Amino acid sequence: MIVLAVVGMLAALAIPGYRNYVTRARISEGLGLAQPVKYAVAEYYSAHGRLPDSSNWLTVLGMLGIDASSQYGAAEGEYTRRIWFYSNADAPAIKIRYRGGAIDDRLVFLEARLNAGGIRWTCSAPSSEGVPERYLPASCR
Repeated sequence: MIVLAVVGMLAALAIPGYRNYVTRARISEGLGLAQPVKYAVAEYYSAHGRLPDSSNWLTVLGMLGIDASSQYGAAEGEYTRRIWFYSNADAPAIKIRYRGGAIDDRLVFLEARLNAGGIRWTCSAPSSEGVPERYLPASCR
């Protein structure tokens, strides 16, 4: 009886930690799938001295040389619903929308900060529809 109680307590402690681990792994999938978009944006900026300019994100991905669909954007994965580049002059960013579990329909932004001939990417989650902070990698908090 005592053994069952101990096993139950250990499971109660381990399961939430495991769920957090799984959710963080799902976030990593989207960040990895966004790498080709990051490289394409950096290459475009290097060649043209500016970011692609269009209010239509599908057009922007085409300007970057990325084959994209209106449903999935630049990429999709098992837990990543859509990746696209939003070319807003104030805050250009790669947006990653997730699916499934605690992060269903939540966003992570990779914001492009232009500096001295290059781009520095900063990761964040919008307050209203972003991925909860506890699931974000340390570089995004």
